[in-house]
Parts: sequence; structure tokens; C-alpha cells
Amino acid sequence: MLIYNNLRILINIIKNLFLDRRSNPKNVEEYLVFIFSLLIIIGGLLNTLSNKTYLDDSWTIGEWLINYQGGFIRRGLLGEGIYILCNLLEISPIFIIWFISISCYCILLRLTIFESKNQVSNLFLLSPGVFLAPIIGNFLIRKDLLLLLIFLVSLKLIKLKRPNLVFLNLLNITGLLIHESFAIYALPIQFFILKKKYDFYRKNSYTFLNLLPSFCSFIFCLIFKGDQNQAISIHQSWLNKSFLFPFEKLNYEIPLGAIDAISWDFIKVLKILLEALTDFKGIFWVPLAWITTTIVLASFFLGDNAGKDFKIKSFIMYFQFFPFAILCFAGWDYGRWIFIWIVSSILIYCTFGEELKSYNSIQQNLIRYNLIEKYFLKIELHKRSKILLAIFAYPHCCWSLFYLPSLLIAPGYSILKIFKSFFK
Repeated sequence: MLIYNNLRILINIIKNLFLDRRSNPKNVEEYLVFIFSLLIIIGGLLNTLSNKTYLDDSWTIGEWLINYQGGFIRRGLLGEGIYILCNLLEISPIFIIWFISISCYCILLRLTIFESKNQVSNLFLLSPGVFLAPIIGNFLIRKDLLLLLIFLVSLKLIKLKRPNLVFLNLLNITGLLIHESFAIYALPIQFFILKKKYDFYRKNSYTFLNLLPSFCSFIFCLIFKGDQNQAISIHQSWLNKSFLFPFEKLNYEIPLGAIDAISWDFIKVLKILLEALTDFKGIFWVPLAWITTTIVLASFFLGDNAGKDFKIKSFIMYFQFFPFAILCFAGWDYGRWIFIWIVSSILIYCTFGEELKSYNSIQQNLIRYNLIEKYFLKIELHKRSKILLAIFAYPHCCWSLFYLPSLLIAPGYSILKIFKSFFK
């Protein structure tokens, strides 16, 4: 009966969205929020259950299993904690990973909605472009959500009139030792905001020295990047506890996925980058798809809330784009990097948008965006145009022709608007 009622509700929603021309735009948004929320619940459950083994899910589960059993190594802090906890409680690491991933997702979503009240619409936040993306793209069981949660806490800490720099560095170091990518998108904006903050209050401060422990930790992660022997030691440490993996027979002797990748050298990374830059799906050049995806998603964010704060949002996304580009050169999980880019931009905008606009140097910089605001491909998300969010999606790493229609949404909608205004 419950399934029947849900199906009936969904049928009525679709009918109202596409057949009833008199439907209230507010109802349209409520319907879409309901659909996205339902997809998050159902998809989150399926996504979690589909990531339950090390052998078959070596890039998701395997990333959490990196520990210090082969010596100090990047990304090993959380895995070492999981390893110790599993030994003490004799509980499977899979269940701990599930618990951390789902908890971080729920907490981050709740806090983001709270922070973005009257600034970013819930519809956009719940859409496939933002918080539905990890579920559609199958990267819910990754460290990204935990790191973004740490990033949000660090922003709230800097927001204080007198931020506790010791605690801030401890937060940063924790994030860095979980995954060194945290430094790439977190430290530059922290440095920038702290510098502007101290300049605003006319305080003499060497901002770089304030974050020196964080920068040093990042350098240590680059130095102790790992080798093949350490990867084997980490793999063997879990192989010896194979009874803790209830969903598989763990007897494969060679490190896999994320554990194996810690031993990759620069030549291997460069080779992967070259393969990504020359990737074609027929006549379809994949890097162009990622660039278009970035532009379309930026358009959605800029057009959200009827295009409010277009210039400051553009400034923040532009600032965060450079770390995003570095991440793209460091790996091939471009969908995940896009997710980090858009969520980190949203968090910065919601936490520091008004404060950034108050600084004179940034006010002068925002004047440059007048021309962009006038001629940029901008979508004002209102009324039925919000339906566009329901059909936009992107993969976590590898583009295919299946996703091509979603790239035509923004230009197609803009062309229709031009024709409509032309024939008025």
C-alpha cells in the first residue's frame, strides 16, 4: 500500500509539472524538492549497499583502508583510526565507513541548508548538480563529504572576530592527513580571508605564519607520498584481518585501487592526464564535456535565487576555480572535483559573501564583473525553468554519451529565451 501511494504521488507530481499549465511555481519547487529528497533517501541506501567490499570497490572502500601499518604515509590518519577501532571492537571496517559517510552527508547537508537560508535555494542544493550528485555519480562513500564538513567548520572558525588559529591549524592538519587534496581548495581561501580580515581591522599580521603548520603538513604529505612496499604492507594488514570483511573472501595478494595508487609516481600521473586530455567518445572530445559541465553548473548557481549576488558568487567561483584546476591535473575524478568546487563555493558564499563585499579591494574587483553579468550565459532559476535542475547530471569520473543531453540544457534554454523575446 505504501509503495502504491508513493507511486500515485509521483504520477500526480509529473502530471502537475508537465500537463497543468496553471500550477503554481511554488508548488513546482515543492514537488521537485520532494522528488530530489526521495531520490536522496532511496539512492543513498542503494549507493551504500553497493559499496561493501574491498576487492570490488577498491577505489571507494579502499581509500578508507589506507593506514600507517607500513609507516607514516599520506591519507593514512583515518584508516589507522579505523584499523585500531576494528581490532578493539572486532567490527568490520565496512560498517564504520558506512556510518562515517552517511553521517557526514546528512550533517553537511543539514548545515549547508541552514547556512544558506535566503541565499541559496533548497531546490538547487538538493538537485543533481549539488547534493544529489554523490548519489547519482556513486561517490557517496568517499572522504570528500568529511573533508567538506571540516572545511565548513574551518570557515565558521575564521568567521569569529578572533579566530583560534591553533584550533584552525589542527583542523587543517586533520583534513590534510585524511586526504592532502584538502589543502588545495581550503588553504588558499583561508589565507585570503584571514589577510583581508586583518587588513580590514588594521592589524599587523603575517598571515602565512598563522597557517605555517598547515602548509608544512601539506609538504610532509607530498614528501611521504608512499611507495609499493608500503602499499603491500597496508594491504597485508587487512588481509590478516580478512574475517572482518563479511561480504567477500579477501584472499587477493596484490594491493588494489586507492591503496595501490599511493605508490604511483609523477610519470604515472602524467600518463593518466595525457590519456584524459586525448579521450574521445567517437567524435566527442571528453575534456570539452567537462568544461561545458563546469559552465552549465556555474550558470545554475549564478541564476539561483533570481540571479541574486551574481558578482560576488562569480568572484568566489573564479577564486575556487584555480584549486579545482590543480585537482583536475592531479587525477581523473573530474566529477568529484566539480562537486567539491561548487560546494566549497556555496559554503564560502553563504559564510563570507556579505563580509567579502564589504572590503574595498574586493568592491573594486567586482566592477570587472559588470560586463560578465550583462553578457554571460545566465539562467535565472524561477518558475518552470527550475525543472532544468531535474534533468542535469554528471558522472564522478568518466564521461559517456549517456550524459550528453544534460550538457545541452543551458544553451538550449538560453536560445529558447532569445527566440521568445525576439518574437514578442
